[in-house]
Amino acid sequence: MKRNFIASVEENATGKIDQIAGELRRKGCTIKQVLKLSGIITGCSSGNESKLEDLKISGIKYIEEDRQVGALGED
Repeated sequence: MKRNFIASVEENATGKIDQIAGELRRKGCTIKQVLKLSGIITGCSSGNESKLEDLKISGIKYIEEDRQVGALGED
Protein backbone atom coordinates (compact mmCIF):
# COMPACT_ATOMS: atom_id res chain seq x y z
CA MET A 1 0.00 0.00 0.00
CA LYS A 2 1.34 3.42 -0.94
CA ARG A 3 1.77 5.81 1.98
CA ASN A 4 2.60 9.49 2.22
CA PHE A 5 5.65 10.08 4.38
CA ILE A 6 7.78 12.73 6.04
CA ALA A 7 11.49 12.00 6.38
CA SER A 8 13.86 14.00 8.55
CA VAL A 9 17.47 14.09 7.40
CA GLU A 10 20.29 13.77 9.95
CA GLU A 11 21.92 17.11 10.77
CA ASN A 12 25.29 16.05 9.36
CA ALA A 13 23.62 14.99 6.07
CA THR A 14 21.61 18.11 5.18
CA GLY A 15 24.17 19.01 2.51
CA LYS A 16 23.33 15.71 0.79
CA ILE A 17 19.53 16.06 0.99
CA ASP A 18 19.13 16.07 -2.81
CA GLN A 19 21.16 12.85 -3.07
CA ILE A 20 19.06 11.24 -0.32
CA ALA A 21 15.87 12.26 -2.16
CA GLY A 22 17.34 10.76 -5.35
CA GLU A 23 18.00 7.47 -3.57
CA LEU A 24 14.38 7.40 -2.37
CA ARG A 25 13.28 7.99 -5.98
CA ARG A 26 15.41 5.02 -7.10
CA LYS A 27 13.56 2.94 -4.51
CA GLY A 28 10.31 3.86 -6.29
CA CYS A 29 9.15 6.76 -4.11
CA THR A 30 7.53 9.88 -5.49
CA ILE A 31 9.18 12.91 -3.89
CA LYS A 32 6.82 15.83 -3.32
CA GLN A 33 9.05 18.34 -1.51
CA VAL A 34 12.66 18.72 -0.46
CA LEU A 35 12.89 21.36 2.27
CA LYS A 36 16.62 22.04 2.43
CA LEU A 37 16.62 24.55 5.30
CA SER A 38 14.66 22.29 7.63
CA GLY A 39 16.12 18.99 6.39
CA ILE A 40 12.74 17.47 5.51
CA ILE A 41 11.71 15.31 2.54
CA THR A 42 8.04 14.59 1.86
CA GLY A 43 6.78 12.01 -0.58
CA CYS A 44 4.81 8.87 -1.28
CA SER A 45 6.16 5.35 -0.98
CA SER A 46 6.08 2.86 -3.84
CA GLY A 47 3.91 0.41 -1.92
CA ASN A 48 6.46 -2.39 -2.36
CA GLU A 49 7.84 -2.06 1.18
CA SER A 50 6.19 -3.77 4.14
CA LYS A 51 6.71 -0.74 6.39
CA LEU A 52 8.03 2.81 6.00
CA GLU A 53 11.08 1.94 8.12
CA ASP A 54 12.26 -0.10 5.11
CA LEU A 55 12.91 3.26 3.40
CA LYS A 56 15.17 4.54 6.19
CA ILE A 57 18.39 4.80 4.22
CA SER A 58 21.71 6.30 5.27
CA GLY A 59 21.27 9.98 6.12
CA ILE A 60 17.65 9.71 7.24
CA LYS A 61 17.11 10.29 10.95
CA TYR A 62 13.50 9.11 10.96
CA ILE A 63 10.65 8.49 8.55
CA GLU A 64 6.98 8.46 9.48
CA GLU A 65 3.59 8.43 7.85
CA ASP A 66 2.24 11.86 6.95
CA ARG A 67 -1.18 12.33 8.49
CA GLN A 68 -3.80 14.99 8.06
CA VAL A 69 -4.43 16.92 11.26
CA GLY A 70 -7.53 18.99 11.97
CA ALA A 71 -8.74 21.16 14.81
CA LEU A 72 -10.79 19.62 17.60
CA GLY A 73 -14.48 19.61 16.87
CA GLU A 74 -14.06 19.55 13.08
CA ASP A 75 -15.86 16.80 11.20
